[in-house]
Amino acid sequence: MKRLKHILAYLLLVLFGLILSLILIAELAETHVTKLALKQINANIDATISVGEVDFSLIKGFPDAMVEFNDVSIFTSTDTMAQIERAFISVEMRPLFNSEFNITEVAVEGGMAYYKIDSLGKTNFDVFLVPSEQPEEEDSTESTLLLSLKHLELTNLFCSYTDVPNNINACLYIDNGLSVIYIDEDNTKASFKGQLRANNCRYPSTNLHLMDEIIVEADVAYFNDLLSVNALNIKSEGLQLSLDGEIKNQSSVYSDIHLSSSILDLSELQKYIPDSLLQAYDVRQLKGVASFSANVKGEYNDSIMPWIDARFNLSNGQLVMGELPIMQSVQLAGSYTNGEEHNNATTQLVIDKFYLASGGSWANVKGQIDNLDRIKFSVQSDVLLNLNDVVTFVPDSMVNRLEGQVRMQMATNGIMPDSFDVAYVDYLLARTNCQMQLQDVAIGMDSLLNLSNLSGHLSYQPKSLKVDSLKLQLPDYKLKLTNANFLAEYSGELTNIASLGLSIENLDVQTTKSHVKGQMSFNNPERPAYAIDADAAIDLAEMKPFAPDSLITDMSGVIYAGLHSSGRIHLDSIADDLVKLLFTSSRVTTRFDNVRVAANYDLMQLQALNGTITLVNDSIGVDKVSGELAGITFDSDSTLIRNFYKAYWLNQPDTVKVDGYFNFGDIDFVLFEPLMTEESEDTNEPGEIAEPANYHFAAKGKVTAKSFWYGNALFENLSALYNVSDSLYIADQVKFDAFKGSTNSSVKVQMLPNDEMKINFKNSTSGLDVNQLLYDFDDFMDYTDEVYISQEQLSGIFSTDNLNGQVTFYGDSLDLNTIKLTTRLRLENGRLKDYPITEEMARDYKRPELKDIEFKTIDTELFSYQGAIYIPQTEIKTSAYDVALLGKQEFNLDCQYHLRFYLKEILRGKTDRIEKKQAADETKRGGGVKGLSSMFAIYKVKNGKTVKSTLEGKNSSERVTMEQSIKNKRAIYEFYFDPRLMNYNTGVYSK
Repeated sequence: MKRLKHILAYLLLVLFGLILSLILIAELAETHVTKLALKQINANIDATISVGEVDFSLIKGFPDAMVEFNDVSIFTSTDTMAQIERAFISVEMRPLFNSEFNITEVAVEGGMAYYKIDSLGKTNFDVFLVPSEQPEEEDSTESTLLLSLKHLELTNLFCSYTDVPNNINACLYIDNGLSVIYIDEDNTKASFKGQLRANNCRYPSTNLHLMDEIIVEADVAYFNDLLSVNALNIKSEGLQLSLDGEIKNQSSVYSDIHLSSSILDLSELQKYIPDSLLQAYDVRQLKGVASFSANVKGEYNDSIMPWIDARFNLSNGQLVMGELPIMQSVQLAGSYTNGEEHNNATTQLVIDKFYLASGGSWANVKGQIDNLDRIKFSVQSDVLLNLNDVVTFVPDSMVNRLEGQVRMQMATNGIMPDSFDVAYVDYLLARTNCQMQLQDVAIGMDSLLNLSNLSGHLSYQPKSLKVDSLKLQLPDYKLKLTNANFLAEYSGELTNIASLGLSIENLDVQTTKSHVKGQMSFNNPERPAYAIDADAAIDLAEMKPFAPDSLITDMSGVIYAGLHSSGRIHLDSIADDLVKLLFTSSRVTTRFDNVRVAANYDLMQLQALNGTITLVNDSIGVDKVSGELAGITFDSDSTLIRNFYKAYWLNQPDTVKVDGYFNFGDIDFVLFEPLMTEESEDTNEPGEIAEPANYHFAAKGKVTAKSFWYGNALFENLSALYNVSDSLYIADQVKFDAFKGSTNSSVKVQMLPNDEMKINFKNSTSGLDVNQLLYDFDDFMDYTDEVYISQEQLSGIFSTDNLNGQVTFYGDSLDLNTIKLTTRLRLENGRLKDYPITEEMARDYKRPELKDIEFKTIDTELFSYQGAIYIPQTEIKTSAYDVALLGKQEFNLDCQYHLRFYLKEILRGKTDRIEKKQAADETKRGGGVKGLSSMFAIYKVKNGKTVKSTLEGKNSSERVTMEQSIKNKRAIYEFYFDPRLMNYNTGVYSK
């Protein structure tokens, strides 16, 4: 036990002695070691190192020795390079005894360094690059150790970096750091773990100076081209990054990096975006938080890419750019990878969500892109557009009102082409689907268009478009579309225009009072072919706002129309082809139901139009059409017009045929007077020749009118059968009641060669009041230069039962020599007063009563032949006396009349006895009255002058000659002109 105590006491004494020795040695060797360390350091630098207090200890770092330097400064004659508050250096103890200084650990606490590049590109730390004056011998047997630091600890260090030529500045801080370094000729090994900071940074053409501070927490190691990142965290305002992995740099770069988390605050990072870029895009506000993570693994060189797999996300984003809508919410999420083969072919970008919201609008887009060598894409979008959000961005000159919502959902996919062409449009349309929902859309475009309450659903699928429940209002036109539906399908390809076709099925369009439905198809735009089968009911009151106010003031009623047409159109003759197809390949049916149109012109006032008009096979049919136009009622039970297009429109040698039956009400010629203007002079330019008419015309039927006013003249119960053609016009049974009588006529007009026109006519008239005729026509003053006889001069009731005649015109001239006329006329209960001829006879015969003759009857026969009117016999029975005459009246007003009077009537006047005798022989013509002596007279005018007005004998030569002449002329006349041979048949049966 004592021995043990002695041993322990000895050991303690030895240990104490050893410690004391180390302390004494350290104290004695402090100055030598310090000089040795400074010499080792200064050997390779061209600068001065000054040291304050130095503490050397063999105990603190046992078994190594430790040197503590305080207030170390490194400087040159012109610059201070570094200052260190405290530095601890551990060295191997044994080599110190041989004056060898092998450093094993270094610790630096507090200090600063100033790294500066001057304008010549030299740095103040170039002093550390002074070459060694004594070359070392190479040892090929083993690697020479260059540096081995088992422990390098840095605390609270500061470094100022200045690059004058490039205008780069930075302040770097090492808050704490622990490093191990080993370097020889064959190996390099280093590690670092600690925290770094930087601030007051500046880099040209960037906003790096706006960064407050960046903090880097690193745990990294390097060994022979292999960089291992155990942890790397980077933090700054608006930025957080964390990654780990390794990078190896050999013939190619190999990496295995994991970016586990990142946060980017765009509102903070916006300050780093160059102002020029922000101004170029007028970015006023940028907010949001972005994050991403990624894995990068594999080799990288000119031909190989590492595997990349990344995910990214943006939330709470906001964007304000110029006058564009404010993006109140922006969200983005997706991923990226370059696939198994690490190249463009296997690259894939997936957008899981791309969401934008502004005001009441939003858009949500998803998509995917594969193979960057030949991009394959797919996109799905869902967009809700509130038009109130965009109206302020549309020029007022285009739209001044925009309201409502539009929601559109679209999906498409495909492969991007090398170049865009029409074929790609076909390709894309075949792979696209789209749905659009309109809700209460309103559009205002000044006076052009105002649309409101537009709603409906549109659906597009490859080669088809479907419209459901489309509704809208046009307030300016007071039109409301209550429902519209149709399905449109197209065929063919845009690359082959001739193959394109469009088919519209189940077309159904309804307004409040109108309705259109049907189907149609169109094919081959180069030479269009079409087929239409549609029916419509159009309410005119509803369509009135679309009619020009300058023409139409009001309209009402319903038009029912049906169109069934098909055919082909040539683009160079569209107008002609449309007309042809309308008449030859279409069936158009139009039915009018109580249609009324009021216009600014009297002739365009249409009332109560009813009936049906049909167009088919170049025939226009009118069935039970009635109405009132300009106050004139009309109706047509049946009318048919044929060959209108083939003959008239094409001007072909065919015949336009009309079978028409028309009835009119009360007609006033005043309505047509504005249209009866004089024929204007020919304004054709010299050499311009109108195309001759090759077509023919034929029309027949019947026309009636309740009444016709011509000035003061009233014609009632008018009717006529007609049959007209190019060269022949026939009107038969032309009947009317007028001037208190009635008449029935027939007319036949023949257009002959050499501008010759021959007119045949016949007439039967009864009860016509001549005085009323003269009164109503104002004594025909509008038609003659002077009044031949007036209403004050003549009255009576006119009748004829067999007036037949023929006249011939050459051009506009009437050939008086060819006038043929035969008739028997009767005028009853009349009066002739103050007529120049009878006044002259009264003067010559000294019979004043001839100035004012009241007659019971004037009964005459006459015929016209070779420019003269022949009167075989005329019986005039008046209240004063009876007169019979025969004679001739030429058209130049020359005449020769032979008269017969009764002597007793001249001497005594008309007595009861004479009247009884005359009544007994009333039917006897020309032979006088038995028991009454006759007197004979002649009245002759030649060259406009009266050459004879005197009594003559019964058998005077002139009288006998006149009688014979009349007889001969009549025989010749009846040979050449027999009215019984004239046919006025129109081929129309009166209905």
